[in-house]
Amino acid sequence: MQQLKKLLSSSTLSMLTLFALILVIGLATFIEEKYDTATASLLIYHAKWFELLMVLLIVLLVLNMINKKLFSKDKIAQIIFHFSFIVMIIGGGVTRYFGYEANMHIIENETVSTLYTLEPYLQLKIPDENIEYTSKSPIYFSQIQSNTFHLEFEAAGRGKIELDYKDYVYNTPNLTFREYLEERNDKSLFVAGDSDQENPDALIVEITIEDKQYEAVLYYDDTRYIQPFQSFIFEDLELELTYGPKPVHIPFALKLLNFTLSKYPGSDIPSGSESKIVLIDERNNLKEEHLIYKNHVLDYDGYRFFQTSYDDDEKGTILSVNYDYFGTRITYFSYFLMVLGAVLILFSKKSHFSQLDKKIKEIRDQRKVLAITVILLIGTSIPGISQNIIQNSINQNHADKFGKLIVQTYDGRFTSVHSLASDVIHKISFQDKIVTEGKGEMDAMHAFLDMHADPGYWRKQEIIVVREKALRKMLGVNGKYASFNDFFTRNNSFKLDELVQNAFQKKASEQSTLDREIIKVTERVNILSMTLNGTLLKLFPLQSTDNHKWVSWNDSLAFIPLNGELMILNDYFQLQEFTYSNIMRSYLISTLSAKETGNYTESDRILGYIRSIQRQLTPEDIVPSENKINLEILYNNSKIFLYLKYLYALIGITLLILTFIENFKITSNRQIQMVIKVSVAILIGAFIYHTMGMGMRWYLSGHAPWSNGYEVLLLVAWGGVLAGFSVIKHSKITLASTALMASVILMVAGLSYYDPQMTNLEPVLKSYWLIVHVAIISIGYSFLTLGFILAMINLLIFLFTPGSKVNLSQLIVLELTFINEKLLTIGMFLTAVGTFIGCIWANESWGTYWSWNAKQTWSLIIILVYAVILHFRLIPKMKSPIIFNIGAIISFASVIMTFIGVNYYFTKGLHSYASDDPPVFPLWAWITIIGLILLITVAVIKENLSKNKMADPLIPASEKY
Repeated sequence: MQQLKKLLSSSTLSMLTLFALILVIGLATFIEEKYDTATASLLIYHAKWFELLMVLLIVLLVLNMINKKLFSKDKIAQIIFHFSFIVMIIGGGVTRYFGYEANMHIIENETVSTLYTLEPYLQLKIPDENIEYTSKSPIYFSQIQSNTFHLEFEAAGRGKIELDYKDYVYNTPNLTFREYLEERNDKSLFVAGDSDQENPDALIVEITIEDKQYEAVLYYDDTRYIQPFQSFIFEDLELELTYGPKPVHIPFALKLLNFTLSKYPGSDIPSGSESKIVLIDERNNLKEEHLIYKNHVLDYDGYRFFQTSYDDDEKGTILSVNYDYFGTRITYFSYFLMVLGAVLILFSKKSHFSQLDKKIKEIRDQRKVLAITVILLIGTSIPGISQNIIQNSINQNHADKFGKLIVQTYDGRFTSVHSLASDVIHKISFQDKIVTEGKGEMDAMHAFLDMHADPGYWRKQEIIVVREKALRKMLGVNGKYASFNDFFTRNNSFKLDELVQNAFQKKASEQSTLDREIIKVTERVNILSMTLNGTLLKLFPLQSTDNHKWVSWNDSLAFIPLNGELMILNDYFQLQEFTYSNIMRSYLISTLSAKETGNYTESDRILGYIRSIQRQLTPEDIVPSENKINLEILYNNSKIFLYLKYLYALIGITLLILTFIENFKITSNRQIQMVIKVSVAILIGAFIYHTMGMGMRWYLSGHAPWSNGYEVLLLVAWGGVLAGFSVIKHSKITLASTALMASVILMVAGLSYYDPQMTNLEPVLKSYWLIVHVAIISIGYSFLTLGFILAMINLLIFLFTPGSKVNLSQLIVLELTFINEKLLTIGMFLTAVGTFIGCIWANESWGTYWSWNAKQTWSLIIILVYAVILHFRLIPKMKSPIIFNIGAIISFASVIMTFIGVNYYFTKGLHSYASDDPPVFPLWAWITIIGLILLITVAVIKENLSKNKMADPLIPASEKY
């Protein structure tokens, strides 16, 4: 008994159990991706053994807290933090067994008091005998395990009727079922949205009536919230069966007065939706009006109603409903305890985290400065820029004036033409400037305007980037770039037409590298085509529009004659038909003349008229002010994050070299110390510039700048520098690592598959929870990233320090390991807090705080993995600085998986709005992975060979890791 108690209270068993949980839930996400959610739930999440694993974790956690004597006043912070996870598991259990989720569909002026569960049930009716029967529990089917169920009930005069599982067929074609749905045209069968499957599934049920067996095929269409009953006649008995959500009656009703769908100006892209409803509760003689919209929930009698979707005709609303009063509150209380515990641990003077400062100081005081020779060869290459003379192109000064006009983008956002030009040229060529024969070097705005004035010339220029050699061969081009004409045959047929159709028809997971490149190149060709014909240039506001729609000069609406106060402008133009199209034609003709004469007076005047029209016909609160336009152009031209990545790299390399020299020199060098101080000052300045850039982006876009992959990387880089400053007093090596990390992240952000374009925010992201959740979790990732880099530096110091320097290397590695432990602790806390704030956001947005989707699961895996790493010091065989740093490197894979793997390669997640185009896994990434594996392998070998040396008398026993 004593041995069992000792085993259960051991840190080793707890960490092994936690590691088992990590493997299990990680595996579940891959099962869900390969098969479906039901399969993953049945196999893992809803399995009894998974519940027992959770109970075992609680037991082990409590026993370990007792064994480590945490139940004392001095360790109240640790008690609160660890206890929060116990409360969290209990809250999840309450939600699982006592809460449920459902949907409600209401048509305008309709009153509804019935919900339909998310879980599917088997339901049966006998119309002649007024019998209704529903399975007691939801029924799911796995694509891996054996499926079965047995249901029975009594029917008058028929005895016992039994229903047994026979088979379940996925994605089975059945036109009869589709026709049946179309014939009914029943609004109650409201549609959930698009589905990966083209056809419904089929459940085959064996029915036993008076010892005779019959078969019934029930179709289940997961794109519909309600499944219709299907009628069967077995001899003289009529049965109606269905497999799908079951109705749940609630003690009050909702009446929909009207549903409103708002859209971004000038586009069909929804910006928000709201339902104006009347809450009717006859029990309390209550009748109240409420608005339900994204992130604005109706709470009543334990039920929460969320705006989820709507009918195609915009006359009906679909609300998701959550009933989980106690489970939610218990879980929210656990989040509060977790945040409180984390704060107390970070600031308590008696916590292990605070004791790390003391250890770092003592290790630093013991350093014996030894001399080593550091040889550095730096090669700097500054490419020359060919200054070609621009011939017959539009004047640069005039192009800049044109860039200050306002344009409406495809998603309804109003921005400067300059920003549109920058986005277009970058997407077409991956360059910020274009060099062509005859016109020389042109910046994005210059080239963009010249494309409208001289489209024939630009169709021949090789400016469309083609990355794949196989595709270049198909097109018959030799270099990396192709012209617009290269994509068309002599009879004007698009060469890639059949290839791009085949690529689009494939699932994202089945598309090859060539398929993806064909799709992207086709997009570039289309963008250039729309630029050359003026379709992208929506400069003109319609005179009569309810949605502030703007059009391009060749749009059919641009040929409608203008009237009203605008007619006074025709005194200048003298056009027979005063239309937007003719105004733009007049402008382009004037620029063609100006290109020859160099006199842009008339062109400038027409620009002034266009600018006047834009502001005269559009409310001031819709379009950006002139100051905002100028600031946006300044932001574009500054290229803040492009230059920052080079500055961060330079500072990082300089600091790394100088701090290594400083750490290993026998005598202190004042010149080196001065250069280090100057470098740190420059880094602080770079951080302020970085902050200013993100502030500008926030102001210009109108929302927090972390709503897509590009912006989140900017935030992670910013948070990484902030993480470095948090330990600036301990180690300049860490600060050097910070700068290098920020540089690498900004370089990744600048890769082609991250789009830097500022866009409107999707409705679900319009929440203050977005700002808090993404900011905290991204800064947490920054600390973990810095920990990863510092761990690599530690291993490199350990590996490449000669044997005679082993004592000094031990001290440096040990000091940096303690610093790394501080960074990982903060990173883990921030990631945990950010993750569970994200759960609150999810609960406020669509009514469930935890659904085991891939993003949530992998965020939890990050927390658990780093929890294991930070508890290595409690496991005897893992108490080694080298093992800790190896763990910090390996555990970073969970961050990469969460940020890149889930967002870009998992197709069944809830975070598609946070994803850009799925990037091709690059060769350098494979090389990096192989390099890290070799680094870890060699470090393990050297650690085993020299493990006795880590007991060097220079390091007091009390301060060993």
